[in-house]
Amino acid sequence: MISNFRLSILVFLSFTPLVIFAQDKSTKEVEVRANVENQSKNSNFAKNPTGFQKEIDLSQTNTRYTSLPDVLNREAGVRVRQYGGLGSYSTLSLRGTNPNQSKIYWNGVPINNSMGGEINLADLPFDNLEKIEIYKSGTPTGFSGSSIGGSINLVSKSKIDKPITRVNLMGGSFRTAKASVTHMDQFSGGSYFVQALQETSDQNFSYLNNKGTVLFNTYDDTIDTRRNAQFRKTGFTGNISLEFGKTKVNVLNDYIHRKQGLPGPGNRQTVAVERVFSKLSSAVTTETNEFLLQNLTLETKTYGNFSKDDFFDPKSEFSYGTPNSYTKTNQYGFQLTPTLYLLEYNQVLRASFQTEQEFFTRYEKRYNHETERKEPKKRRDSLSASFQDEIRLFSNRLFLVPQVRFERFTDRFGKDETSIRNQLIDPLTDVFYVRQAFTNPSFGIKIVWIKKENLEFGTLANISKDFRIPTFLELFGERGSIVGNTKLRPEQSRNGDFGFYLHSKPFTNWKVQSDVSIFQKRIYDMILFLPNSQFTLRPENVDQAFIRGLETSHNIIWNKGIKFNFNYTYQDAKNYSESPSLNGKYLPLRSKSQGSALLAFFKEYGEIGLEYQYIGANFRDRTNEYLGYLPARQLWNLYIQYTAYKNLESGNELILGFEVRNLSDKRVEDLVGYPLPGRSYYFTGSYRF
Repeated sequence: MISNFRLSILVFLSFTPLVIFAQDKSTKEVEVRANVENQSKNSNFAKNPTGFQKEIDLSQTNTRYTSLPDVLNREAGVRVRQYGGLGSYSTLSLRGTNPNQSKIYWNGVPINNSMGGEINLADLPFDNLEKIEIYKSGTPTGFSGSSIGGSINLVSKSKIDKPITRVNLMGGSFRTAKASVTHMDQFSGGSYFVQALQETSDQNFSYLNNKGTVLFNTYDDTIDTRRNAQFRKTGFTGNISLEFGKTKVNVLNDYIHRKQGLPGPGNRQTVAVERVFSKLSSAVTTETNEFLLQNLTLETKTYGNFSKDDFFDPKSEFSYGTPNSYTKTNQYGFQLTPTLYLLEYNQVLRASFQTEQEFFTRYEKRYNHETERKEPKKRRDSLSASFQDEIRLFSNRLFLVPQVRFERFTDRFGKDETSIRNQLIDPLTDVFYVRQAFTNPSFGIKIVWIKKENLEFGTLANISKDFRIPTFLELFGERGSIVGNTKLRPEQSRNGDFGFYLHSKPFTNWKVQSDVSIFQKRIYDMILFLPNSQFTLRPENVDQAFIRGLETSHNIIWNKGIKFNFNYTYQDAKNYSESPSLNGKYLPLRSKSQGSALLAFFKEYGEIGLEYQYIGANFRDRTNEYLGYLPARQLWNLYIQYTAYKNLESGNELILGFEVRNLSDKRVEDLVGYPLPGRSYYFTGSYRF
């Protein structure tokens, strides 16, 4: 772990040049193609003034072939793990935590499912998003649920300023192609946004196949072609924004349908394994100013998430017996968030109340996809309430934000009539119940040391207690492979972070945004699957983890043609398990160092940029075996965009693009047996009218 002295030096070196550079001058901002986010304009960030948070503006991604994992993996404190190339199963980790310890939202609607907890980023919308919000200090008020790792909120495009139609045609290596049509327009009292998307790729890239003999025998290694990694994706979005007096209403709908092959590890690729996934997310949100009282604002969310997942394994390449399955998940919820502005008392009072239900059903299928057995239904009901007091002192130079969150969960699981164990232990019970309740406090402080027209420098600090409730898989198991444990305790953590931020416009046409922070997480009762018999596993609360580190982010823009972005994370993540074989080991897939950088030059007629990413060495298993050691890697990307036509009056434009990913053709993988693509090329064309 980095010493306190070295940590102080790093903080000093990170900020000294920028503080010197950020002299207060009277400047007038010039609009540029490249955007640096302004937190003060984000209404969600305003509800969480003391937290470390980041807004990723996606307006410039419309004309590049990129994806949600690509964008998130560049940010400080964020690590994305992929089971292959574009469209593959991808998970997200914040500040060294497990993927199932972070919450992901779509327009404030929680979309983590209770079966496994973690989210596949490939199943989420991207092309229709306006921005991505990253909350590293926990879950802010107005968002339901507690999160050990932090939160991600995907914000859809809704309200617009002028009519726009955009057609994107993109393609590249591995027979990859994407087409989208987007239209935004206004009408009396509102606006609307619609988008249709089609994307396809074979992902048949070459990779090094070690035949499962990583170190002992390299003579049998061959260069093979990835098989059965293809995917086809269709998406449709329809959003409407309305205004009725002092009330704003948003109707949001997003539909995704994906058909993809599941290739398996590189040394034993599959041939016929396939997955068909579809998801419909709908929400109606309202915001009413001066509700009943002049200083009271009321926000509501009514939402539903509906997903279907078909798994086909006709040749039993992944499993035996009844290899196929069909899964259906339905989530419903309602949230009420009032905000009372008592500015004469230097306070803002916020509260949030939510109720949610989730239903999970799975059918086991034979090789011909006929139903063999319907598993017992699983249901989770949750109620939550959070209260926050934002205290503003010394002319908004000091913010004190105490908060408390109450949550209650009730899980229902029907009896498995085919299980002899259940029949003997509970012969008279038809439904099993697991009830849990939690109280989680948090406290944040913000000190604004310098606040001028073109300069703001301050300190942020937060402490919190958070938890992760066990999933259905951990509580109730899976027939034939996992024995459930309804006595599991929730994973709990004690989190803290501290750091500085700087927002400045030091000279005309220059903009600087920087932050540096140290963080620490002590996680208790982590759930580990232990062997229960020769063929089954049972989850137990045996793991503990201690994660601490440093992260820093710097954005510098000269509006006349240069932008520079730098992100770096140092973390020390170790396991303090009750198991002797795990105690003191590094947590798997946690690099000590990770960083990214972007240097781009732009003019009104185009842009050229070079991207760099570094991921330090790490272990891919809990016991830190040498066979699971993954060396550090460096990846380079190059992109060029040319504006072939642009009409300043009408806004019409034609942008052509070309990019090369993994310039040095590195053969790497995030997880054992799942290689990432080497060098690849993409062409883009975007016409707006």
